[in-house]
Amino acid sequence: MKFKIPVVVSSVLALSLAFSGGEKGYAFQDVNNTYPVSQGVNYSNYTYSKKTINHLKVNLANPYTKLKLSIPSPINSRMTLTQRANQDSAEGNRVVGAINANFFNMGDGYPMYLISQYNNIVSPEVISETKDYYVSEPIAFGITANGNAEIDYYDSDIIVNYKGESTEISGLNKTREANEGILYTPQHYSSITPTNEYGMEFIVETPETISATKFGQSFTGKVTGIRKYGDKANSKIPRNGFVLSFNGDALTKFKNVKVGEEISVSINIDNKWKDAQYIVASGPLLVYNGKVNVTMNTSSSRASQVTERTAIAIDDDKQTVHLVTVDGGMTLSQFAKYLVNLGVDRALNFDGGGSTTMGIRKYGSNTVVLANNPAGGATQRKISAIIEAISTGATGAAKTMKISRDQVGTLLVGATVKLEPQYLLDEHYNPVSVRTEDFIITPQNNTVTVNGLSYTAVNAGSESLTIKNGNAAQTINFSVVDAPSTLSISSSSAKVEPNASMTFKATAKDASGNNLVYAPSQLKWSVEGDIGTISSSGVFKSNGKGGKGKVVATLGKKSVSKDIEVVVKEPEVVEKPMFTDISNTHPYKEEISYLVERGIISGYPDGSFKPTKSLTRAHAAILLANALKLDTTNISNPEFTDVPSSHPYYRQIAAIENAGVMSGKGNNKFDPNGALTRAQMAAILVEAFDLTATTSTSFTDVKPSYWAFDDIQKLAASGITSGYPDGTFKPSVEVSRAHFSLFLYQALKK
Repeated sequence: MKFKIPVVVSSVLALSLAFSGGEKGYAFQDVNNTYPVSQGVNYSNYTYSKKTINHLKVNLANPYTKLKLSIPSPINSRMTLTQRANQDSAEGNRVVGAINANFFNMGDGYPMYLISQYNNIVSPEVISETKDYYVSEPIAFGITANGNAEIDYYDSDIIVNYKGESTEISGLNKTREANEGILYTPQHYSSITPTNEYGMEFIVETPETISATKFGQSFTGKVTGIRKYGDKANSKIPRNGFVLSFNGDALTKFKNVKVGEEISVSINIDNKWKDAQYIVASGPLLVYNGKVNVTMNTSSSRASQVTERTAIAIDDDKQTVHLVTVDGGMTLSQFAKYLVNLGVDRALNFDGGGSTTMGIRKYGSNTVVLANNPAGGATQRKISAIIEAISTGATGAAKTMKISRDQVGTLLVGATVKLEPQYLLDEHYNPVSVRTEDFIITPQNNTVTVNGLSYTAVNAGSESLTIKNGNAAQTINFSVVDAPSTLSISSSSAKVEPNASMTFKATAKDASGNNLVYAPSQLKWSVEGDIGTISSSGVFKSNGKGGKGKVVATLGKKSVSKDIEVVVKEPEVVEKPMFTDISNTHPYKEEISYLVERGIISGYPDGSFKPTKSLTRAHAAILLANALKLDTTNISNPEFTDVPSSHPYYRQIAAIENAGVMSGKGNNKFDPNGALTRAQMAAILVEAFDLTATTSTSFTDVKPSYWAFDDIQKLAASGITSGYPDGTFKPSVEVSRAHFSLFLYQALKK
């Protein structure tokens, strides 16, 4: 079958022309990283339209560079790209980069489209009938017999010759569809044909075993068996022969074949691809002759999906090959446009999405590691065939090195710097073993002495240090000084308490204002004045004595000091609590103190106040008499039978009764030892302070019919009480000494 190249020019091509020119500087994207991984292979990482692009540029003109196809064995097995690449890599065959290649069946692992190596057909040709699928036309990438890279159409033919007439049939070792003729050889993945009863099959045996199925191959044999139409049995494929299976229109010329007749079969491919090192069919075509040319329905779901993509591309010299992956996702049209911007002549889509993978060899190692970010941040998917960029150069003497230092800058005499080899590479960028004894380090001005991979500053001056290993060399320039240009001391404060510690830090700069390189042990600390000591790390410790002094830092020939004062504080005077059970933080300390200071209330002989003790009626009389400053001398005897004139609180009780503030409880009794309730307290305070304010506020447990309702309302209206948070007043609850003090204080303040 012969195919013409359909050139489909997309409108996006016009935009790509603005990015051409020069050595393909790729100005349309940001270069994040680029470096050679071998003589003929360069790796680059770009950012393009917020997508991450990984790009391996392979120069097949380099005598040490090859591009190989690695296929699994058995053919339906799978492993990750980095596993296969590292498995294939060896001295003289270093895998320096790789990408995923063919589409494969996720179920059984078999490749889906044509793969051949040196004419040997590893996987048969399959072409989709609709352009909604990736591979609807016979297009492949490969390395041809002359060593050039190629992306183009291929024309493969399977010709059956019977009774002198040649007939082209549909395919090889694949499932037979309607009106097709299929050739099954011993290289089919199964030993029997995968067909149904709607057709005929002819078993043909040849004189010799068929050990391979190749382009350019012909078989001639005799029919030894026929599976008739309607027979559901699958035909066994002979090791020394083949099976021809026909259905529908394809059967017309062969339905009268008889056992014993001779049939020949030839398998061919066009001359461009004959004897190719390998061929990998894929699709769709993305770029042709430097223009966007997508051989697929770009509006189909597969083409329009924004997903990770993989492509292989070539320049028109057919010696420059590009392996490209994109993270973050593109449609096929966007991907094709990008590849045109890259300046390629032709490009072919490879399996993408979760299979998109690129591996590279990094400097200092022969291990291939993942370069891209698999779809959705997932781990690598196990895949089928891969394309590998190979360096054949054997490891030789060092040619390139990268040496870093553990400290960079101007050195103080006495400081030591360690050299740290990052990598050592030969002319093929193969890593060379790093051995200390192989390095030759030479100072030009003798400001340092060398010991292995370290050097120590001994004299002030400028220095140029040359480091050699094999054919690799690197020069490091620096200066050595005997004192810092500036030296300063810092601390969190200039004052410290006795017996306390404080950390001091010294900062040394060179003449350019950059940090000076020195060993911590070179910085010497000292203290002037009998105020304490300081450690080698700058931690000052007070000796407990107050006074002023200095902390001194000395580095090289320079010393600086910082004033420090050990401040002895006056002892804090702590207020002694008024009562043993009324602390300085007691909620009613202020109110109780107010009453005590005015002689209204006092504590008990043991020094306590007993704030929670219930207040008796006698004590309430005392407090009110004191608060109201009643005359307790000129009094009339209220004739309370339980308060004789000999009672210790007789005068106060008589005075409070004479003033009309408190009365007895009936039967000529005052009940001096009886507890005072909150309701009684309200009545007493209203009377004592002549409270008349009114309010609409009411308490849920004080009804208007309650004997003290009006007094409680007046107390609340005067702001002396607000009741409890739940809206109650609790009129029958006994009043404690602390609470009565609070109410009395508020009444007095009002």
